[in-house]
Amino acid sequence: MTNKKLAAAIQRDNELEDAGMHGDDRKTCWTHQGWAADCDTDPAHTQPSVSHYPRPA
Repeated sequence: MTNKKLAAAIQRDNELEDAGMHGDDRKTCWTHQGWAADCDTDPAHTQPSVSHYPRPA
């Protein structure tokens, strides 16, 4: 996938999440600005803590 496709997917997921989609349904990772499947084992996702904040409000 190209960077343009990734950027469009991130934007789409952001808009869908703003409209009510649950964050777990994202195809992209807001934290890492990449594909969710590429970082699903990252400690920010597997062991969340106060040092790993989700998308800001």
